[in-house]
Amino acid sequence: MDEKLRSALIVNAKLLVENVLTELLTPYLIADFVLTFEENELIERQKTSQLRASKLLQLLHTKDSSAYHAFIATLNKGGYSYIAEALENNATGKMVRRYSDADTHSLLVEGGVPARPNCYVDRPSELKKVRSALHLLKEGGGWVILHSLSGSGKSVLAAEAVRSADIISDYFPGGVYWVSVGQLDHSKLLTHMQNLCLRLGTDVQHLPNNVEQAKERLRQVFSRELPKSLLVLDDVWSTHVVKAFDIQCRILLTTRDSSITEVVSGPVHKVTLSPGLSKEQSLGAFAMWTERKVADLPPEASLIYKECRGLPLAITLIGALLKDHPNRWVFYLSKLRQRDMRRIKKMLAYEHQTLAEAIDMSISNLDPHNSKYYRDFAVFGDGMKIPTAVFCTLWDMGKEDVEDTMKTLSEKSLVYQQPRELGFDDFVYSVHDLQMDFLKLTCPDITALHRKLVEGYRHNSDGDFSLLPNDGYIHWFLLNHLLKARFYSEIIFLLLNLRFIESKVHVTGPADLLHDYIRYGRIVIHENLAKKKDFERFISINAHLLVGSEKPDLMQLALCQPSESEVYKQAYEIASGVCHSKDVYLDWCNKASVPNACLLTTKLHKGSVCYACFTPDGSKVFSAARDSVVKLWDAQAGQELFTFRGHKDSVNGCSLSANGQYLVTCSSDHTVKLWEVDKKLLEKIPEEVTDSPPIQEHRNPSPNIKDETTHPMFQDVALSMSTSDSEEDNAMHTFTGHTGDVYACAFSNSGDRIVTCSLDSSVRVWNAETYEQELIITGHKRAVNVCCFSPDDKTILSCSEDQTVCIWDAQIGELRLTYQGHDSAVTSASFSKDGLLVASSADDQIQIWEASTGKCRQTFYTNSGNAILCCSLSPDSSLVAGGLSSYSIQLWSMGTATTLAVYKGHTGWVYSLHFSPDGKQLMSASDDETVMIWAVQSERVSKCLSIRRDFSVNFCDKTGVTIAAPDFKNRVVVVQGDEATVQLQTNIEPSRIRCCTLSPDRTTVAYGSENGNLKVIRISSGVTSEGRPLKGHTATVRWATFSSNSQTLVTSSEDFTLRIWSIKDGSCIVCASHTDVVWRCQFFDNDMHILSCSSDGTLKVWKTETGMLEMTCAGHREWILCCDVSPDDKLLLSASVDCRLKLWSSQDGRLLRTFTGHSDCVRSCRFSRCSRLVASGDDQGFVFLWDVEEGLLRVLSRHEGWVTDVHFSADSQMVISASDTVKFWRQTSGELLQTFHIRGSFVKYVAPSTDFNTFVTVDNAGTLYILKRILPVV
Repeated sequence: MDEKLRSALIVNAKLLVENVLTELLTPYLIADFVLTFEENELIERQKTSQLRASKLLQLLHTKDSSAYHAFIATLNKGGYSYIAEALENNATGKMVRRYSDADTHSLLVEGGVPARPNCYVDRPSELKKVRSALHLLKEGGGWVILHSLSGSGKSVLAAEAVRSADIISDYFPGGVYWVSVGQLDHSKLLTHMQNLCLRLGTDVQHLPNNVEQAKERLRQVFSRELPKSLLVLDDVWSTHVVKAFDIQCRILLTTRDSSITEVVSGPVHKVTLSPGLSKEQSLGAFAMWTERKVADLPPEASLIYKECRGLPLAITLIGALLKDHPNRWVFYLSKLRQRDMRRIKKMLAYEHQTLAEAIDMSISNLDPHNSKYYRDFAVFGDGMKIPTAVFCTLWDMGKEDVEDTMKTLSEKSLVYQQPRELGFDDFVYSVHDLQMDFLKLTCPDITALHRKLVEGYRHNSDGDFSLLPNDGYIHWFLLNHLLKARFYSEIIFLLLNLRFIESKVHVTGPADLLHDYIRYGRIVIHENLAKKKDFERFISINAHLLVGSEKPDLMQLALCQPSESEVYKQAYEIASGVCHSKDVYLDWCNKASVPNACLLTTKLHKGSVCYACFTPDGSKVFSAARDSVVKLWDAQAGQELFTFRGHKDSVNGCSLSANGQYLVTCSSDHTVKLWEVDKKLLEKIPEEVTDSPPIQEHRNPSPNIKDETTHPMFQDVALSMSTSDSEEDNAMHTFTGHTGDVYACAFSNSGDRIVTCSLDSSVRVWNAETYEQELIITGHKRAVNVCCFSPDDKTILSCSEDQTVCIWDAQIGELRLTYQGHDSAVTSASFSKDGLLVASSADDQIQIWEASTGKCRQTFYTNSGNAILCCSLSPDSSLVAGGLSSYSIQLWSMGTATTLAVYKGHTGWVYSLHFSPDGKQLMSASDDETVMIWAVQSERVSKCLSIRRDFSVNFCDKTGVTIAAPDFKNRVVVVQGDEATVQLQTNIEPSRIRCCTLSPDRTTVAYGSENGNLKVIRISSGVTSEGRPLKGHTATVRWATFSSNSQTLVTSSEDFTLRIWSIKDGSCIVCASHTDVVWRCQFFDNDMHILSCSSDGTLKVWKTETGMLEMTCAGHREWILCCDVSPDDKLLLSASVDCRLKLWSSQDGRLLRTFTGHSDCVRSCRFSRCSRLVASGDDQGFVFLWDVEEGLLRVLSRHEGWVTDVHFSADSQMVISASDTVKFWRQTSGELLQTFHIRGSFVKYVAPSTDFNTFVTVDNAGTLYILKRILPVV
């Protein structure tokens, strides 16, 4: 390698090692033959990213110059262009660029740095302090904190400090990026961070979805691409903003509260500004405003300075007045001195009271129109930035007229104007909070002002608020304005209007809407309470679907609500209307037979939720997950309140101390952490109307309704945690000692001790006050899954993989009792509230036993094949719940030992169960990343039908749908009609039933099992019957289907054979030519032939009458999982694990075409009715549409799971696909017409009727869906 190039690598070694992630570069370097696979393995063996980067650098030194140039190209591809530039500068001896004044101006404009005010007052001493602090950031990341009281000119000084070519060239050649912050909650904070990401080059389609993602995205951008840039955060009010932007870069921050900087990481350099301008500076400002020399100013100028105490904002306001009226010095001074401002001072309660006088003078000086417009700001909440469109509505003006009005107000220093986020060509406007206080205080009729705004939006939406466009404001605040306008009946109407709910929830998400039901709930009069509960529950149980980037069709979700609910009635009316835009709406006909006790579903974590528990009053929830965090959230609305960060691996459990002051968490990172909890968070409850106003419009609203909305954008920043919500670890203490994953932790009831248990087989007790380890209990032989104190704190309970549950003396660790009633690993154990009983779970049972003697009192069993992963006793010990491996929850009565309910809704294993303190709710945490809250059933509910996915269906215009399917007890159930009425139930089979089929004449059912048994039964034989055996198969029967005359049955098996059976006498013909599992078979050619597909990679065609093999179609390299015959019987189709579809001639078995394009296993395929089109689905969730002559037509994107079934409509215009959801597509365009969300996690088949108006499917949870398409009423 050339010596200059080698020198460049050496000089920039630190930059490379500290910033480069080798996994982003090595694929390119291998492809360019710079690295060998062996060298790449050497790099990957290094334990840390810096060691891997060092090894890469070491290897590069052994290469030639071409490797260096390839490395430079790779750095540019991998997002490290700044490192590539540094290397090239060193290699070529190129000087670092010096910015000119013009370049600096352009760079600052591009970064959003505000321009210098027209009447800029030079403050050299303050500016020097700021620039001296910025010099300290030259060598690396850190913070410069610029703080002083409101209106002291912090923002102007911050902008001026970077308005220097030398500062930019020497310190921040990467640019300066300005973010105006203000008072933000977490929701608005995310918007600001997303906007910054857009400004820095992030594609709109890949914006971060939450603050954590945004923080990481910004950290990567500033560390990799803009390491020598400056981020300016202007007017920061709260710690949660500081934590969110704590991204280890160079930051200049302006704030009124210097204490918020105590939570940041990295060096902090504070600069305290003087609270006001000096007399000379103030007089200089007046001179500029009035365009005269200081010496020519009248004596009143000094007196006005004295009255305003030099506050820059006040000086600016008075100066703006004097600019228009330069001869009114005496008038303005007399106004300031003579006006009685005592009452205003008392209500505003700010340190600098004279600002109120300045505001009053500014408004009084406006012309009548502009004064009126300015006073209208009183209708908005404090600290809000209002888009132009809102004022267009309020003032009934065009955009340009609003901008002209705002320009006038801005020039008077009364309104702050700034461009809206990227993608919008308008502005947002705000008023200083002191000015807003004054406006609200002096507003003569605030109710009329709110009514004016409401009526403006009513006019713009033609009287239908559901048609309101998203202007970035009104969907959040319409109900609040209606409340202030005393339009109480309209609040009720909108809360109970599905169209409006759809419009709102797609903008604000479900949490804000649920808060609205809480805030305004008591306004709802008695006769509408049931409707209000319908809507509230509807949003609660679907909240997890409504927070995703792809919003579901709310009307379709509503159609799955109970038929008697107001939500369903409105949805059905809309869906059956002639004006709806969707071509597909589905009515779930049998939903009444599928109860749903779910009250709330939340999806706040980005990984499996390992544990969740209620706070002592039941109003909040702590949840711990594999995303390494613990979240605190509201149990009514599911709104996230706080996130505890610090663990480096999955958080497996948490526990709150009895006094609510401390939280303990445990993790797979082998540590236990103790956190301080701000009680304000636990006490905070959603606002509601506690004294409901009557509906009459003239009555005043309840004084308990606050002026501001409770949307998180405007929540009290004082509610932030003392342990800040940031990426850094702010735990009070970290306990170390365990040598394996820590699975559980719990406080003693006294709160002074903590018990933990681990994969390392130990139980440990820690002092929560001194942090010392008090006990190590090592009696278990394998991993300990759960531990807790007894209610009296005298003993400790633990359960283990060694099949035992132990009770230990809590003081000395001595073994008191070993319970050995289980014969497999014990997954969960807990004391009853009185400490007398213990509930423990293992395998498929929960055992209840006496804590003092170990005597077993009761044993509860689940359905066959379901393991119990967790269990919980209700507070009064009357109920016990178990979380099952089948994704469901079973609830038993302790008194009667009967099953009271089975809760279905999770799509993953249930890891944790907890009853609410009052025992009325049950909370479950699951592998599917959700937490669900259920209404506890105190009485037994009627059993609902629960069947497996291997179903068969027959559609009939006269008798309706008939469905046959195995249930979870290995019986075949036949149901009929839209309500799924049971017609037949067979006796229990000894092994699982794997296939089931109905005869076309709806008289007979055939079903095959894993043990090779095959049986047929007449549907008319009785409600409970035994099928007639057909003996022959020796392994699992995988498929069965009848001929069109119902007299012949063909089956395929894992014994590699097909058998053709006569239903009349049970005789069979064996077809034995396949050499592996035969997955499917079907009749074709008027039942004269049979097609089969196998894991041996072949299709075979057999003669039905003789069973003779007529042809073999061989060509796939892997299993064939699916096959089909074209309706004209001319073509055969095969879909394989080898990612290919093949088209064959049914006449001679010739391969006609191979369809390539899938990148994963092709699991489903189907011909269209016209035999010209083919649909196929793969394991990546894509559906491909093909023309048999032309090849690929289009790809339909997409499902989140395997596509297991596809169908065409009779006219080939629509396609339906089955996976994690059931989707309906327009074949001609690929447009997604509808998505039907199932309660389980996936379906295997979907069966459409011939007219494509009725559909049947079954999910993995056993839920049957009989769906009928709702046709518009003409």
